[in-house]
Amino acid sequence: MALDSALPSVSLIPGTLSNEELFWRWRTGISHYFRSVPLVDPRRPTRAPKVHFYNAGGFHFYHTDLSEQQYVRDPAWLRRNDDSDPVAIQLFLQGTNHVENAGRTYVMAPGMINSVNLGYEVRSSCTDAEALTLALPRLMVAEHLPSLHETHGPLFALDSTAGRLLGDFMHSLRETLPAASAADAPILCQALFGLLQVLIANGDPHSVDARDGTFIAVQRHIDRNLGDPNLGVASICAKYRMSRATLYRLFQDEGGVRGYILRRRLLACFTALSSETQMKRGIFDIALDYGFTSPSHFATRFRDEFGMTPSEVREAAQAQHARGQSPIFTAASADLPDVELMQRWSLELGSQDRRNPANDPF
Repeated sequence: MALDSALPSVSLIPGTLSNEELFWRWRTGISHYFRSVPLVDPRRPTRAPKVHFYNAGGFHFYHTDLSEQQYVRDPAWLRRNDDSDPVAIQLFLQGTNHVENAGRTYVMAPGMINSVNLGYEVRSSCTDAEALTLALPRLMVAEHLPSLHETHGPLFALDSTAGRLLGDFMHSLRETLPAASAADAPILCQALFGLLQVLIANGDPHSVDARDGTFIAVQRHIDRNLGDPNLGVASICAKYRMSRATLYRLFQDEGGVRGYILRRRLLACFTALSSETQMKRGIFDIALDYGFTSPSHFATRFRDEFGMTPSEVREAAQAQHARGQSPIFTAASADLPDVELMQRWSLELGSQDRRNPANDPF
């Protein structure tokens, strides 16, 4: 696709086709995400379907104006469409939506910013409504916006500064995308993800799930990087674009960030020392693998944590292996019809999850 071409888009406009045909195209186009069930006769809806859909590569944007309907993503739908499970951020302009998502019930109302997590079951009943929706690839969310990976429901308190800023940006996208070119897609993605990172890191997301999601993501990052001697408060804050105060709050029940990292490193060493495959390795060689640089510091911290020296752990594990027992120690294309375009783009959004999001310039 030429970079000076328009941003890929699909529009369903009243008067161009029958209302029934417009609704069928909408319903089929989003079939990877939901089963859409009209609650009024689609031949005579209370408001004619109007949809503008833009594919910005790293995210999708919908501006929809539809009559009342239900959306269902049940277990069978999940199994058939597990390659199309983005996180959706929605701003309702008119109407309401009663949602059940991952066992949680909430109401979307005008002015509120909500998240719908398509990694879980969804059942919703929507009145006649106009809404703006962002669909974000799941693994890009996990990498760049970890607090959104597991969240569902309100993201920010109603009338919060963070919520108003994100709402204003979504309104701006509605006005900007019709004139955007394919060359603008990287800038649009960087602007969106950058804004979300700042707002979520500094805006105290309203959803408890959002904070829990951040905590889980940081824990996983720590476990993947125990051998990095630079792992610490500064590097974590830089990676997740959060303040030190926010990071400290996340780990206050764990005795602090530094203490948590130290315990995870010690536990990894404990596990390695009791592993039959690493019995012939030097004890401090293992410690070096997990970020320790001083033998005496490692030995002291290890004994303080477990009440045993590293040598004693290895000897106990060797005895277990000699008896044939496991050690007791464990670690925790533009020529396609619009319907097919929408379906294909939803799958392409899922394919974002199969490349390395760390290479993305966000």
